[in-house]
Amino acid sequence: MRILGLITILLALSGCASERSIAFIYYPNHPGSHFPRPDQFAAEAQNECAKYGLVAVHEWESVTDFQRVRSLWRCVPR
Repeated sequence: MRILGLITILLALSGCASERSIAFIYYPNHPGSHFPRPDQFAAEAQNECAKYGLVAVHEWESVTDFQRVRSLWRCVPR
């Protein structure tokens, strides 16, 4: 039972240390929204990564179905 508890705790802690990423999915032709504009994604990603002491790095953008654009940001150590 102790081994099972130890394994559970280690798995939980390893999940907390895993890589973090932030994805923004938006429609470029959508008129007005409460969602941040694409030019604000960098600041928003930096704010989210800063909560964990990390820095946001833009990884890639892709066009998905229905003309949605996905912008992916990774949080990396300073």
